[in-house]
Amino acid sequence: MFNPLPSCVTFCCFLITASASLLLSMPTIVNAEPVINNATQEVSKDTIIATWQPTTTTLSTISDAEKLLTASRFLSASGNERQQVTQFVSRLRSSQTKLSYEQRQRLVILEARLMQGVHKFDDALQHLNTIDTTHSGAAQLLLADINIQRGQGDKAKQHCEQLMGKTSFLLAFGCVLNADFSIAPSEDVYNKLQKFERYSSLTNAESINEAEYIWFRETLASMALALEKPNLAVQQLSEFTLSTLPVSALITWADAHYATGQYDTITTVLGQEVSNISRLDDALLLRWVKAQKALNLDDTKEMRLLSKRMQIRAWREDTSHAAQVASYYLDVDYQPQLALKFARLNWEYAQTKHDEHLLKRAEKALSAKDAEAAQATHGSQASQIFQVSQTSQITES
Repeated sequence: MFNPLPSCVTFCCFLITASASLLLSMPTIVNAEPVINNATQEVSKDTIIATWQPTTTTLSTISDAEKLLTASRFLSASGNERQQVTQFVSRLRSSQTKLSYEQRQRLVILEARLMQGVHKFDDALQHLNTIDTTHSGAAQLLLADINIQRGQGDKAKQHCEQLMGKTSFLLAFGCVLNADFSIAPSEDVYNKLQKFERYSSLTNAESINEAEYIWFRETLASMALALEKPNLAVQQLSEFTLSTLPVSALITWADAHYATGQYDTITTVLGQEVSNISRLDDALLLRWVKAQKALNLDDTKEMRLLSKRMQIRAWREDTSHAAQVASYYLDVDYQPQLALKFARLNWEYAQTKHDEHLLKRAEKALSAKDAEAAQATHGSQASQIFQVSQTSQITES
């Protein structure tokens, strides 16, 4: 059975700028504890899901905005980074500031990253088409990432192949293999990537950027998990402290530990590392709650927070969090009909192997529930017929 890659980490890519800042698919950071009783309760669409304390971050350049968006991917994020970047972009556009060719390129890529973060993949692709992406490593990496999320590995590979000479060989080679793996997960692809690590560490270790190395290890861990080798996935990430890993890698870390039955490790480590659960990403909070449930814990603050978030996400039919909502109603609050609704909604936007697996799980769960209900109805009807028959026999006698 296919063991899914984490939904919010289909592929990590890097934004190659003068500061060499890192780009990954952005999970949406949400913060809130809105009060609501159930998934179908009608609430205002203005209900607040995200709250945070104002920060003193001042964005004056595109480079500042790129770095802040990258910072939103870590546990140390304050929670309003994406909003700050969105406001900066809006101000820059409305001010009609004269931008250089390079600045225009970077601004469009930054805007496409924001769109990608809320699963507006088609919009992001159309936006990237407004610039010449031919010679931009950052744009090619982003295009590859988006196409992998849309289930179009062949197109992603074409963009990866254009990276030679625009990024490090590690990124270009890793991008190609990641695209291959998205098309057909196999140990052969994993081994090729693993061998490249051994080769590079022997010949050119000092030139490997730390952020690239973390991405490389995360990719190997995600592949190992998809190949149903969770112990190997744990090993790939074991040398890093959680604070240095992006949320996407933490999700892989949590999934790998869950698959090996190390539920206590997940709850203990996250309890130590997460200073404020109201800022925690939905996907990681979901893993935490699943581990708590496996340990037979009940009514924890993490469970209550996740329940409230999922109820509002479900009522709003939130497309950018549809995968998390579907998973929640499969693995935490078992409601197959809701799970299938959001698995289908998610499939409209994201079509990775993980998304396909999630959809099949939801379909199977609902079919099983329907079969169980039909069997119960049949049994009840048979019992009623038997009782009527017995009554008739008594009356006749």
